[in-house]
Amino acid sequence: MRLSIGAFILIVIPLFSTALYLNATCGNFICDDFKIVAENSFIREWRYLPKIFTKDYFSLSGEMGYRPLVIVSYFIDYAIWQTNPFGFHTTNVVLHIINTVLFYRLLRAILSNNKIIFLSILFFVSHPVLVETVNAIGYREDLLSATFLLVSFIYFIKSDSLFYGEHRQIFRCVIYYAVSLISYLCALFSKETAITLPILLMLFTVFFHQKPWSSLTRRLKGIYTGFLAISLFYLIIRYMMFGNPAFQSGYQPGSFWVNASTMIKILASYIKLSFFPLHLNADYVVPRVTHPWEASWILAVTFVCSIFIIFAILCRTRNIFALWMSWFFVTLLPVMIINPIDNIMAERYLYIPAMGFCVAKGILIYRITDRTLSPRAIPTRQIVQRTLVILMIGGYGFTIIRKNGNWRDELTLWTKTIADYPNSYRAHNNLGNIYFNQGSLDKARIEYEEALRIKPDYALAHNGLGNIGNSIGDPDKAIVEFKKAVKLDPSQLQGHYNLARVYEKLGKHHEAIDEYNIVIRLNPHNLDTYYALGSLYQGADLTDKAIEVYQKTIFLNPDMIDSYKNLIFIYLNKKNDKEVARHYLKKLLKIDPAQAQKEDIQQALDQLR
Repeated sequence: MRLSIGAFILIVIPLFSTALYLNATCGNFICDDFKIVAENSFIREWRYLPKIFTKDYFSLSGEMGYRPLVIVSYFIDYAIWQTNPFGFHTTNVVLHIINTVLFYRLLRAILSNNKIIFLSILFFVSHPVLVETVNAIGYREDLLSATFLLVSFIYFIKSDSLFYGEHRQIFRCVIYYAVSLISYLCALFSKETAITLPILLMLFTVFFHQKPWSSLTRRLKGIYTGFLAISLFYLIIRYMMFGNPAFQSGYQPGSFWVNASTMIKILASYIKLSFFPLHLNADYVVPRVTHPWEASWILAVTFVCSIFIIFAILCRTRNIFALWMSWFFVTLLPVMIINPIDNIMAERYLYIPAMGFCVAKGILIYRITDRTLSPRAIPTRQIVQRTLVILMIGGYGFTIIRKNGNWRDELTLWTKTIADYPNSYRAHNNLGNIYFNQGSLDKARIEYEEALRIKPDYALAHNGLGNIGNSIGDPDKAIVEFKKAVKLDPSQLQGHYNLARVYEKLGKHHEAIDEYNIVIRLNPHNLDTYYALGSLYQGADLTDKAIEVYQKTIFLNPDMIDSYKNLIFIYLNKKNDKEVARHYLKKLLKIDPAQAQKEDIQQALDQLR
């Protein structure tokens, strides 16, 4: 029985994706993975799950945006794998493979040319710009958002054809439409960039209907209303009910002109990376455009304008190539705004836009042998076409496997980043943290100082130097650096916490208490801070405040054994209230019966008899 081309693609593409990213499953936790997954107690207890629907979500999850479905996926991963990075990485790879299959299903629903579909999928699977998204667990939001966006688009096409087609099937249409809307909502709650989907759906209508504007008008009064309503609902939830109070825009300073000009350079860089994915990196340094006569900016403007002129010409004729380039530009819009977060350029932002680009490239490569363009020299053009495809797929595939190795651990990642981008202050700071944790303080100091040479107002590097001062027994130096860090960035939790620890060590209890309270105000769910503050209150004989803080730790974590112990002895020795002490002792022994054999608990039992 002959295998159909559709079945062949559905077998080959997942296998090819697996082969390219198999070594990605061997990586450790990197970058934001520690804060969001490895060191995050939030995802370890299912009883915390309802918190994702409260404003406590931000301080507990470590996420800057409201992406509850991503956090749910971490809950599931942790329940299966605990803190084994293999499982988390495997989930990322599986999601990517699912996305390649869904993308194929979408192309089958839109395009009729199997060769273009196959080329497009191959180019997407083998595009090296996707490496960052697949390898970094903390960037899973792009993968998950793409999954739901593709499902929503596929079922929109199904419902659209059933509702506006010649033979209406209302029941199936309603089912497909509901699936599409729910998937769109899930995409938004995975990452806010999915809000571009309604625009993509409108583009689909314009490019694939004989009477585009009348078709668009009909759907704006009908099938699009659900998507627009969900978009409005999401915006209300995201910005009015679940805005992150700790979020601060970190875009480079300057006027509107400076910001807009810099974004043009970034757009040119994204287009270049899509065509030529060379010198890929984990951290891009984008200098501000301060003068309109800068050569790099003039070159970027010329390049972008040329692309848009060609794009506009193709749009007028509703050329299919223009549709997929529109996908690229539209899905980039959310990360090309004038006032974005600090990391203004990253490869992970290209995960969904790359889909459109890869189809556009598939069309271009296919047309090398298109007889309708020219019937001449077909054999020669076929050789050129196949050579280009083999070189691109082979070269890009090799690059993916090699780049996966760069992401296997933090030392390798940031060393490679600095080799390609020596002016990456974040990479120098991260490498300094690695050396500090290894005990190589001199190497760490060099990296922190290099980060400050590049960016003198970089708070995290001052925090690193403060840690070194504390480690070598120079508290005065540590205090100076920690104060610089929190002055530059008053919301920096680690700087305030470190400053409190130094003050506590020096016996400056009031100053330490002030700093701990700042940390708690910034993050009301940090157990370590509450416990440290409780211990400080207890040591300063501020008994009532110590009790209040220990009770808070138990509220946050009912299994907090040390807090129960401290409360038992406070009520026995300070409050002389045996009933309350007995209450906490019973709770302690219920959690951990083995505590009854400990010497301190034996003493408490003797006092309570």
